[in-house]
Amino acid sequence: MRAMAIVAMLALLCGCALPETRVSTGEAAPGLIVAGAPAGAVLYVDGLPMGAAAQYDGKPKVLAVLEGAHQVEVRQGETVVYSEKAYVGNGETHTVRVAAGTAQ
Repeated sequence: MRAMAIVAMLALLCGCALPETRVSTGEAAPGLIVAGAPAGAVLYVDGLPMGAAAQYDGKPKVLAVLEGAHQVEVRQGETVVYSEKAYVGNGETHTVRVAAGTAQ
């Protein structure tokens, strides 16, 4: 009888599951778009290479980043063609506009 009660309790406990929780802000992740990058230039965010800068033109590719301040650079070889510190919030897309001779 005691064993049967233990088995019944275990069966009841196995049927219970912890609740599943999901958190969503409802806003899109922040992103970066690069406009006017020269051919062969590489996009760096916070010192890390992200790939060819021209691919993040927003049509359709946008680089998803975490919310906050980021050091953004466009480099051609070892030369920094463009540099800026950009803050991007949730739901925002920041456009980096690279123009000839705009290294900062």
